[in-house]
Amino acid sequence: MKQIDDLLNDSIARGAFPGAAYCYGNESGYVIGMVGSQSVVKGSPKVSEETRWDLASVTKVMSTTMGAICAVRDGLFELDDLVTKILPESKLKGATIRNLLLHDCGLKAYDTLTSVKDSSEARMRILTSTPTAKPGEKTVYSCLGFINLMTIIERTSGMNLGAYVGSKVHEPLGIDAMYCPPPHLIPKCAPTEETPAWRRNLAKERGEEWSIGEYIQGSVHDPIAYVLGGLSGNAGLFAPIGGVAKYLQALAANHEIFGGLLPQFIKNQGTETRALGFDTKSPTGSSAGTKFGPKSYGHTGYTGTCVWVDPDRKVYAALLTNRVHPKDADMQITAIRPKFFDLAFEAATS
Repeated sequence: MKQIDDLLNDSIARGAFPGAAYCYGNESGYVIGMVGSQSVVKGSPKVSEETRWDLASVTKVMSTTMGAICAVRDGLFELDDLVTKILPESKLKGATIRNLLLHDCGLKAYDTLTSVKDSSEARMRILTSTPTAKPGEKTVYSCLGFINLMTIIERTSGMNLGAYVGSKVHEPLGIDAMYCPPPHLIPKCAPTEETPAWRRNLAKERGEEWSIGEYIQGSVHDPIAYVLGGLSGNAGLFAPIGGVAKYLQALAANHEIFGGLLPQFIKNQGTETRALGFDTKSPTGSSAGTKFGPKSYGHTGYTGTCVWVDPDRKVYAALLTNRVHPKDADMQITAIRPKFFDLAFEAATS
């Protein structure tokens, strides 16, 4: 753990991020640690077990993919069901739910919705997006696809994504994770970047000026997720390091809650490095480093978060930072992640 702390403290000194929390472990237990402060602001609280992190795209695996697993387990839909069967307004003709999970449904990666005031209008714009490729033709990592997937889960379950995944996965496993942290938890959330003018304007339009400060804090950093109201299939989940550790422990143990479906979701599908919802380890240059095995799976998040699981060794680790604070410019995290995961793997297997 000292080597990990030294790596992260040195990264803080270099300005990579103001603070970090991490975990490593196996199916029987885990270790957590934390370094630095929540913010660059003088007097900012030290990072603690209670610090909540904007997980960004780690939401895709810790929430949306979990929702898909539970929906399949419970018979709400099948992976090869057509998207249009559940979303008749969709233009994804011929695309399946499997295509959404594999990021080869044909949708573009992202959409700038910062000028859209109404969350319902924003969602409809996404759900009726015109594809740029045929299903299965090419892999394009798409936030839009996961918002379609969220809507499929919601329509078939009759619950919003946060409530469904909370009731089916997070609450049964004792995982502390949530969308839209309530006011009393906002001070415990690690801030991200400086609040841009468009967010200030949108908050004013929605009568939510109270939620805006110098930095984005306790509110999702991702623009689409923010326009949608904070709950989205592509981003928006907040969790302390302990919540992430419990989630990874359940994955490493292939917990019965996944209904025996996890192995097919974490297997590389031969489409670049994509599994169903998860990313898998690339042969070179992986954020997972060099120690995690070739069947390892995980995901990164734009704000500076990352999780990896090695199913053969049943080892896992997570690094949570707010590398976009105070400004979204520094990318030292790219070089830090593989070093961290090598050290975490060694610690978890020693």
